[in-house]
Amino acid sequence: MVKGVPEEEVDTVVKKILDYLQLTKIVSTKPTDGSLGQGTQYGPGVNWKSAVEISDEDHFLDLSSNSLEIQTGRTVFYADGREFDSIACPNCGENNLECDWSTLFSQWIQDPTTADWQCKNCGTSNAISEYQFEPKWALGNLGFTFWNWPRLNDAFIERLEVLVGKKIEKVEGKI
Repeated sequence: MVKGVPEEEVDTVVKKILDYLQLTKIVSTKPTDGSLGQGTQYGPGVNWKSAVEISDEDHFLDLSSNSLEIQTGRTVFYADGREFDSIACPNCGENNLECDWSTLFSQWIQDPTTADWQCKNCGTSNAISEYQFEPKWALGNLGFTFWNWPRLNDAFIERLEVLVGKKIEKVEGKI
């Protein structure tokens, strides 16, 4: 998930990242009909190995669902349906688990300005998108899902962060 992308910048950031991924042949230039997800999808390119930690996991190339999906619009990004272990305040780190987070997520999707939460410890009010969720969840206007790909490497993520000048949060998991 690309953090801090305002709605008016989403198309520009998508273009930068997709152009880079296609130019470096990490993903294909042709959209594909992926069976997972619902957004625009692209299959792996010939240089997909440069984006992953373990390049000998090429068995994913044989799967019918192995594409990159681009997700735009306010989205709650998560890897699986596990319960939260903690929801840490971005200021003091206090666990704010005792809250109706599903209602706040719904509010955030409708209008992010109505979904702030005041920490029970330090009293600071922050956007819920700033809280640290464990297991990892993230809230944003733009995300890239690499369906069934091996784990993405840190150098790849760092290159994308430099490219767009934004922090990228990896939300990982296997179902």
